[in-house]
Amino acid sequence: MVAGGGGRYCDDHAHGLVAACPAGGVMHTYTFLFCDLRTDAVLAELPLREVRYSTELNGIGTLSAVVPYNEDTIPLDPDTATRQDRTALYVDRDGVIVWAGIVWTRDLAEGGKAIQCAEFLSYYQRRTVKTTVATDTTLITDTDYVPDGQRLYPDQRYLVWSLLRYANVQPYGDIGISVSNIALEAGTGINRVAAYYGYERPVIYDAIAALAAADDGFDFGCEVFWTQPANNEPPERVKRARVWYPRRGRQSAAESGLVFSNGGPEPSILDYGWPENGTEFATEVSALGAGNGEAKLTSVQQSADLLAAGYPLIEAVTTYADVLEQSRLDANARADVSARAQADVQPSFEVIPDADPVYGAYQVGDVALFVIAPDDRTPAGRQAELRILSIETTVSDSGSERITLKCGAV
Repeated sequence: MVAGGGGRYCDDHAHGLVAACPAGGVMHTYTFLFCDLRTDAVLAELPLREVRYSTELNGIGTLSAVVPYNEDTIPLDPDTATRQDRTALYVDRDGVIVWAGIVWTRDLAEGGKAIQCAEFLSYYQRRTVKTTVATDTTLITDTDYVPDGQRLYPDQRYLVWSLLRYANVQPYGDIGISVSNIALEAGTGINRVAAYYGYERPVIYDAIAALAAADDGFDFGCEVFWTQPANNEPPERVKRARVWYPRRGRQSAAESGLVFSNGGPEPSILDYGWPENGTEFATEVSALGAGNGEAKLTSVQQSADLLAAGYPLIEAVTTYADVLEQSRLDANARADVSARAQADVQPSFEVIPDADPVYGAYQVGDVALFVIAPDDRTPAGRQAELRILSIETTVSDSGSERITLKCGAV
């Protein structure tokens, strides 16, 4: 089923077939599956219009669309099939799941119902720690490891596993996101001191994001894909949490082979923006932890390289009220000053989906070379290796696509 449910597309007979349309260009087959969030049973396959979806590095991508009301969709009971808070949506493009998440809100729309969704990790924004868990056994009464007890594994990879496993074993708390693969991977070698007090109800997603953002942290996300069919069994949907250390994706243009350009005989960049924003820039960060008054935990970290290169002292303050350990606060402050030192580079590129590199050949976390030919905006031209931080896709009702890449410094 293509976006819009009746727009121009090419499909001989099979799900996921890509073909060149007689009118020119390549159109892609989109299928939108709405499933029960807890059981993953398919509720309906519905067309969507005004589709826009994104994937974020160490964040939560979103999707917005309109479910049309017409003679084809009304018999499928679209209101029940898209119910907020209990429905999962899978976006299949040419046989590959390119986006998946949860329907969280709905609203009236012209000729249908508008839905707003967020990727599966958004579920853990609505899950909390209700029993104190910690790496320090002096803070807990049951020293068995989570989920049977209260003790957290200190390696940051297994800390994430502990938190997600804790969430999944709660009654009615398992929505089918596999976390066992995290426990099977080798540790990162980076131990953290962490305590989450049940009486404070810390949010599980926020706890993981804070760990990831610390100095020498990690990347995290949720992968969703079809299994390979075997023994005449149809493919199944799989969703699993991932921790990548030290980073997700290919870490240089040489490794990825990705080159985007707006010049030459076969350009891949349609348009670009290269803003240089210094408002978030800082050469010193003061991170504030737990405590009050003069007893408040504090860490001050500077970018020695930038100061030595001639930048002035520009200060920023970040707050981590739940951090009780100096070493953890130091790690957060070092990560903050590193991020602030790169905050002035925020380019974005609208790229052609079917030009080389084609959509699907890259993912968030990959590093690519972006080459801008001389033009009125950039007379000398420009090129840089940049990391892909976000991929946003807009699907027209006719099935054509627009891809926007938001990037940051490597």
